[in-house]
Formats: sequence, C-alpha cells, structure tokens
Amino acid sequence: MSTESQLESLTSFIKSEMPQRAMQSFTSEMTGLKTIPAARDMGLGQVQLSVIRYDAELIWERFPYRECDPRLLMALLEVWQATDTEDRDLFSQVGITNADPDWDIELIDEETAIVTVTVPMAERLIIVPDENGPVPYQGGRYRLADPEIWTALSAMIYTEVEE
Repeated sequence: MSTESQLESLTSFIKSEMPQRAMQSFTSEMTGLKTIPAARDMGLGQVQLSVIRYDAELIWERFPYRECDPRLLMALLEVWQATDTEDRDLFSQVGITNADPDWDIELIDEETAIVTVTVPMAERLIIVPDENGPVPYQGGRYRLADPEIWTALSAMIYTEVEE
C-alpha cells in the first residue's frame, strides 16, 4: 500500500482543477517538518508513532493573474480543506491553533505575479505489521500505511426493562 501525503493530495487536486496555463510555473514542497510525539494503538494492528507537522508551500513563479482569477486558487484551497476533515482534526488534538493559509503575492508585471501559499499540515505517522516491512518495531516488522478508521453509521441500543 502506498501512502499519499496531504501535500501530494493537495498538489494533485490543484493541478487537476486549475487551468493549464496557470500551472506552467507551479511547484509544491514541504517545509518546516517536525514530529509531535503521539504514540498510540489505533486498532486493526495499526500503530500511530507520531503526528507529522509541516507547511505545504505552493509556489507559482509566473501566475497569470489577469487570465486566471486568483480567487479560484482561494476557492479551491477552501474546498480541499473542507474535504480533509480527518487530518484537520489533528490540529486541535496536538494543540495547533493557527491552521489558516498564508498568502504572499509579489507582482512581476501587469500580467504575472509570484504567488506563494503556505498551508499548515498535520498528518498521522502510521505503521502496520508486515513481515517484509522496512520498520523494526517491538520485535516485529512494519510498513508505513494510511490510517484505516472505521466509523459506525448506525447502532442498536438494548436496554433492560425492569418490571
């Protein structure tokens, strides 16, 4: 199983939704990487070792702001963040209070600008048992994995009625 980081997910989303012309000078990278100790058993054989905290930087060296409305970037980022509620919940769990993106726009000329968007990210570092895995942990072998979280959609509650 291959794991996809939030940065990869956001980058793929932006690339798929933005006009091709706006993406010609686009790069994305991870900066300020830190781990926050948060080891716990996640069930289903999964172990959370920590929470990874970093900033995703999305950079357009020559964003054509006259051809492509910059508000589209803002809207796409808001939509992506709204669909990523699981990882966004980690912010409060590890005490991160400021998760708003920072925007830096520097005009180059009347047609283009350098646009840098810095988005705080937090994601779980999860391992699962795998006899051929690359991670030795507590006498076994493990591999990296995306967390598998089961959510009950309904429940039946039984009570005892005393007569």
